[in-house]
Amino acid sequence: MATAPNQFDHHSAMHAADPVSAYRDIRAGTGMVYSELYGGFTALARHADITAVAGDHDRFSSALELPGGDGLGGGITLPHNPAATRMSMAETDNPQWRGLRKRVNPKFKPEPMAAFEARVRAITTDCIDRVIDAGHCDLVFDICSPVPAIATLEYLGLPTEDWLRYATPIHASTYTPRAPGHPAFEALSADFAWIFDRIRTEIGARRVDPGAEDLISYLMQPAEDGSYLSDDDVFELIYTMLAAGVDTATSLLSAAFLHLDTHPADRRRLIEDPELIGVACEEFLRYYSPAQATARTVSGDVTVGGTTFRRGDRILLPWASANRDEAVFERPDDFVVDRKPNRHIAFGHGIHRCVGAPLARLEFIVVVGEVLRRMPDYRVDRTAAPTYPDVGLMYGHERMPARFSARGSSG
Repeated sequence: MATAPNQFDHHSAMHAADPVSAYRDIRAGTGMVYSELYGGFTALARHADITAVAGDHDRFSSALELPGGDGLGGGITLPHNPAATRMSMAETDNPQWRGLRKRVNPKFKPEPMAAFEARVRAITTDCIDRVIDAGHCDLVFDICSPVPAIATLEYLGLPTEDWLRYATPIHASTYTPRAPGHPAFEALSADFAWIFDRIRTEIGARRVDPGAEDLISYLMQPAEDGSYLSDDDVFELIYTMLAAGVDTATSLLSAAFLHLDTHPADRRRLIEDPELIGVACEEFLRYYSPAQATARTVSGDVTVGGTTFRRGDRILLPWASANRDEAVFERPDDFVVDRKPNRHIAFGHGIHRCVGAPLARLEFIVVVGEVLRRMPDYRVDRTAAPTYPDVGLMYGHERMPARFSARGSSG
């Protein structure tokens, strides 16, 4: 899949049609490609280079602005999304990052995740109950989107009744043109303004009357040294985990359900051995890589893969390419349901590795297990299950109509 010199565009329709081949071609060549688009950037493609950059947070910044006041930076999206706010820890360098991550980590350890499993299962059961008697549904709209959205909102401490008003713009933001003045962008900006207002309203309410064991209430408590997070810090943390939590799990689940529809042997294995779903989750993460790529800004002159980069240069880190690297994975383009070991970096690498990964894994295991138990014969209308028109940031499906044998609810 050839592109014009210096015109590689991970947001293009051509790239969306076959991102796997695009990154394979780059790996087979120099391992990186420079593009003049979006102010200029270099896309890396090899696992070794991507992990080297992601693991070197001293020389490759995630911040929106580099120190020094020279206007260099850009954050983790390329190009930066002007409709969004700063992605908290994800767009923060040390020492700020360390303090924020330390506050959040305890809520994503095994104990709180195990305690939350019953709620994820109840939410999943409710979503399936709503469609099981009909014998048909849209797997994205009815299951893959609401379960992660409702579970994430509840865990964070946001009202769940408006889950669709959160989920719809978050999903759309990954493929909506980032052009102020464009009607779709302006509509998206208005939707995000509503989300921002709701988050700040809940934060203000918790300052007056702390709630239960949700994340907002937890973040309102003092740290070990007696210090408190500011409302802005709490806002950015909650927004970041909302955006990441809603979209990543939805994209992963939709990819898995389409795969299991087109690969009946894999479906049979997971139905016959549900304990394998956790292992299979890692292969779905590797093979489909919901979070396709993020970016870094060079904070000081450095050499990567034999190429020298200067302060302010922008670098794209395609996790999806690293996860198909022939130098790391045997048969990288084959889906191996029980692949072990599996050195994928679908949740990132280095200090900015996704803190919410345990929740995404929990949602995947519960949802896939319940769908295969209660809707084992589902069949997707593959002609009506398009992927996002832009997969530069996230690989997902817009919709996925399916039919199955109708059964009684709560079965």
